[in-house]
Amino acid sequence: MKPKLLFSCFDKILLVFFLKVLPELFRLIILAVCVLWKHYKRISSNYKYMSTINKKSAKFDYSKRARPNLDKCIICLSEFEEGEEGRELVDCKHAFHGECLEKWLQGYTATCPLCRSSVVPEVILAEYHEMQIELEDYGFEKELALILLNAFQGRSCNGYF
Repeated sequence: MKPKLLFSCFDKILLVFFLKVLPELFRLIILAVCVLWKHYKRISSNYKYMSTINKKSAKFDYSKRARPNLDKCIICLSEFEEGEEGRELVDCKHAFHGECLEKWLQGYTATCPLCRSSVVPEVILAEYHEMQIELEDYGFEKELALILLNAFQGRSCNGYF
C-alpha cells in the first residue's frame, strides 16, 4: 500500500510542476528574451547613430590663435572660451560647441545648423527616431513585466494568466 501512496505523491509533484511552475517559467523566459532583444536594438541603434556623428565631426579644443574666425556658437549664441571643447562638421567645416552640436544632431533633424547639409544618413536617422519613439512608449513594457513577474511569484492576476 505504501508504494501506491509514494507514487501518488510523486504524481502530484509532477502535476504541480507541469501545470503551475513550468508555464510560469516559460512566461518569464519569453519576457526576458523580449526585453533583452528590445534593449539590444535600442543600444545598437544608438551606437550606430552616435558613431556616425563621431565620424562626421571632429572634436577640437578652442584656441583664438588656431581659429580666429570662430567667435561664437551659432546654436546657443554663446562665445567660445579658451580650451572649450568644440566640434567641426567634416563635410561643411562649420564649428559649434561640442555639447550643442550633439544635442542638435540628436534632435529630429540630423543636419548642420547653418547650411542644413545632412550629417547622418536617412536610414540610420529613421532607425534612431523609431527607437526614440519606442522608448517613449516603454511604459507598456514595464507594466507587462510587472504583471508577468506577479504571476510568476504566485500572486493572482485576476484570471488574466
